[in-house]
Amino acid sequence: MAIDLLTTSGINSFINSYIQTESAKRISPLKTKQSKYNNLSTAYSNLLSNIDKLKSSLSTLKLRDSSSIFRAKKAESSNTNLVSATAGSGADEGTFTLRTNQLAKNDTLLSIDRNSDSYSSINSPGTYSFTIKTGDGSGSFYLSNVSVTLEESDFNNGNISYSSLADKIKAAVKDDKAVITSNAVNGYFASSGSFKLNLGGTETEITYSEGNYEDVIDSIVTQINNISGVIAEKIVDNGNVQLKITAVNSSKFIQLKDDTGSLLTQLGVSSNKEIAASGVISASTFSPVVGSTQFSISSKNTGYNFRIMEISDDNPNGLLNEFGINLGTNRQAFVQNESGEDTAGFVHNESELSAKFLFNGIEIQRDSNTVSDLVNGVTITLKSVFTSNDPDVVISVGTDVASIKSKIESFINSFNELYSYLRKNSSSVSGQRGILFGDSTTSTLTNILSSSAYLPLSGFSSDVINSLSKLGITFDVNNGLSVSDSSQLESAILSRTSEVELFFNDTNGFAETLYSKINSYSGANGYIQQAISRLDTNLTQLNDSITRIQTQINKSAENLRKQYQKLQSQLAELLSSQSLFTNYLG
Repeated sequence: MAIDLLTTSGINSFINSYIQTESAKRISPLKTKQSKYNNLSTAYSNLLSNIDKLKSSLSTLKLRDSSSIFRAKKAESSNTNLVSATAGSGADEGTFTLRTNQLAKNDTLLSIDRNSDSYSSINSPGTYSFTIKTGDGSGSFYLSNVSVTLEESDFNNGNISYSSLADKIKAAVKDDKAVITSNAVNGYFASSGSFKLNLGGTETEITYSEGNYEDVIDSIVTQINNISGVIAEKIVDNGNVQLKITAVNSSKFIQLKDDTGSLLTQLGVSSNKEIAASGVISASTFSPVVGSTQFSISSKNTGYNFRIMEISDDNPNGLLNEFGINLGTNRQAFVQNESGEDTAGFVHNESELSAKFLFNGIEIQRDSNTVSDLVNGVTITLKSVFTSNDPDVVISVGTDVASIKSKIESFINSFNELYSYLRKNSSSVSGQRGILFGDSTTSTLTNILSSSAYLPLSGFSSDVINSLSKLGITFDVNNGLSVSDSSQLESAILSRTSEVELFFNDTNGFAETLYSKINSYSGANGYIQQAISRLDTNLTQLNDSITRIQTQINKSAENLRKQYQKLQSQLAELLSSQSLFTNYLG
């Protein structure tokens, strides 16, 4: 038996048995404790997640003033095919009647229809420019100066077709930038002052001092280039200098104004609002019949105050003239001729551009079909002109009961998730204890939730809403909160809105109070995270202990192996000597 033990397989079997026995005795208890701590850490992490969800829903309920969810409003239209409406928080409540007589339109200019392959009268390369003046929406105007460069390669034997010319104009409109370029100047400027650079409505003061024009413009360029959205350059040519300013965003105008000195006058810069053509108009070409080319220009915004006020070639025999739209301020009407050339002009009269509607019997005009400046917090969208048989549309603005109720229900769901988690993991059922059973932290949390759910608020009188039960929300010790009377909750939201709001978001209200009570349990320094940190420390220590003991067991096993291997060698020698002795005697 002993000899079998000293075989290689016998030694290995003994050593493995030793390792298993020592591990079961010294390591297994630590791993059991390690598993318990890991499970506890996971349970606490899940608990922390549920607390944070409840805090998030409470944060929504305790918002105040204009952010209060209890000020949510809803606008309803009696006919959404004709008029729709939306209401923002704090919108004025009321009922309004509306009747649309005219929808707002984009101002549209159509050119003469030309044969696509026919040649225009333009027969030489060069830069051709034109100016478009459009309304800015506030009674003033924008200017767009468009340049079209025709290259030698655009011509075929000195000719360019109408279709090619239309495409060049269209591309130039799309690529246009708002640019202000001063006159070329030189010498000494004997003055100082300041002016304002207006970029899309945002004004920045630019200062200047007397000195050589080159130095003055250098200073201005440096200041302007510190403004986001605009680029300034100094152009030098034969000893003369110019100031060039370009807007980066095509939708924003640039304007130099309010000069306290005389610099802008000396530079020949006006106070006009310069804007990229693509910021205010769109240009397109189309073929009304096969083989023809027609050109259209439309304002990007609807309404009279965004109309095309003027469109002119900067020089005689320009590109617009080729399509009959070098109209200046003339607003002739477009006339389609089935048998001949069309008459270029505008599709709509100026009086047809704005939306016109009756609001509570009052005639109203707006540039857009989306009206948000008529009733505070309410946006009205006009969709169609009414026929004589259409009744007036009724717009009703009131409390958005569904939205408010959904926020309260969201709170109930997050409350129940936390409460159910606590109940499930801290109770003992049929001898099976939850992972958090006996934990004082979770016991306290459970008591906080249950007492908040059924006790009236401190400081609130009994004749106002001072408890969840007065909202039709009841508490069950096994299941948590539920809306037991939906009509009671909806009625309270609708008819006692201010009371419901105060109950939840007053400084001593339900949401603020419960939030404060559970807040100390969450966060990086909260009770739950502290418990997780302690468990993490214990787990680290356990891991270190397991590693240390495992090392000790392995070392002892190795020493035993060496001892038995030594005995194995000694036994082998003894058996060898016995064999020799036996042979000698035999």
